[in-house]
Amino acid sequence: MKKILLVVAREFRLRLRRPSFWVLTLLVPLLLAALYALPVIAANRSAEQAQVLVVDETGLFDHSLRPTDEVTFRPMPSLEYAQRQMADDENIDAILYVPVRETTIPRDAFLYHRSTTPSLALQQYISGQLQMLLRNAILEDVYQLDPEVYRSVSTTDIRLHTQDAATGRESFARVKSVVAAVLAVLMVLALIIFGVQVMRSVQEEKATRVAEVVASSLHPVQLMVGKVGGVALMALMQLVLWVMLTAAAIGGIQTANPDLFAQAREQQTARTLATKGAEATAQYNPSVQLVDETVQGLTAINLPLVAGLFLLFFLLGYLLYGSLLAALAARLDSDADALQWVLLLLSPLLLFLMLIPLLLATPAGALSQWLSFIPFTAPASILLRLPFGLPVWQVLLAAIILIVFFFLAAQLAARSYKRYLIR
Repeated sequence: MKKILLVVAREFRLRLRRPSFWVLTLLVPLLLAALYALPVIAANRSAEQAQVLVVDETGLFDHSLRPTDEVTFRPMPSLEYAQRQMADDENIDAILYVPVRETTIPRDAFLYHRSTTPSLALQQYISGQLQMLLRNAILEDVYQLDPEVYRSVSTTDIRLHTQDAATGRESFARVKSVVAAVLAVLMVLALIIFGVQVMRSVQEEKATRVAEVVASSLHPVQLMVGKVGGVALMALMQLVLWVMLTAAAIGGIQTANPDLFAQAREQQTARTLATKGAEATAQYNPSVQLVDETVQGLTAINLPLVAGLFLLFFLLGYLLYGSLLAALAARLDSDADALQWVLLLLSPLLLFLMLIPLLLATPAGALSQWLSFIPFTAPASILLRLPFGLPVWQVLLAAIILIVFFFLAAQLAARSYKRYLIR
């Protein structure tokens, strides 16, 4: 046991001294915190106001386009005059030109802009305004219908809430789907990155003949267990640091922007009080709804449980893949051959990444459950299903299967390493 601990300490120190370890340790939490905060910040950011000149030869739109905080409209008598205005004034972003046609209903509109193309949101807003005003004109002039009555029927807005029947808590399925996908992708990336590190360590020792020197005083099994354990200890330390630094970064963002996150909670309270259709529809604000759903969905997830199970299944999955990759590195001499076999060995994880959209559609389906019991996909599948809730017995069974297959893989790795050393 003492010799194994010496190998573990050696592997741990070697990787701790590498600059890449500390660079990744600091950068990954910043990226995760950015993924958490960017949707909230983007939904509440105030964009610069765009100025659009309107040349409407049909007379249907020029005085009816509604300005917002993001765009203002100024009617112009002619296209030539508008072009001169835009050439003289750099604050003018675009010219909306609606030409008159032989038919009474205009079919085309043109948005002339500078070298920078207007944002997609601006284009969609202008297109929506034109469609709405044209529809209103047709309703009034052709069908003698009140546009407000038509709008009240055609633009109903009802939000489907998914709630637990026993507790009444909302499920936040969309937010949990994003969290589940992120957890699964992080699990796959972590298994690949740290598993390949074990393989590279074996290849380096084969190239420098260090393994043969160390093997003179160690049994191959001790050397292999110590090598896998040393990288595992470093990986766990890095993951714990990622969790702690990510939590600190997210806490710092929330502290620096308390109003941004408090706004969503206040809106949630206001919506619960408005239970009748007209009042609830009037209070609905899409940007606030997105922020609120994101914040509420994240707070509804048991983050300590998710972090604990992530570490557990990462450790079990790493031990399995690390042992298999170490056995592969011990058997193969050519790097080209090793790359092909690595892709084959990691193909279950790559296949799982391709199946994520399908699995998110039915997280409790048969395919998701079977993938949770296949050792090569179990770590990622369990994490993908975790935010949606899954039975305890399935978690325990998946952990037991991984432990059994790890012992089988460790024996295979030790035999491969022993065969390499005695050649």
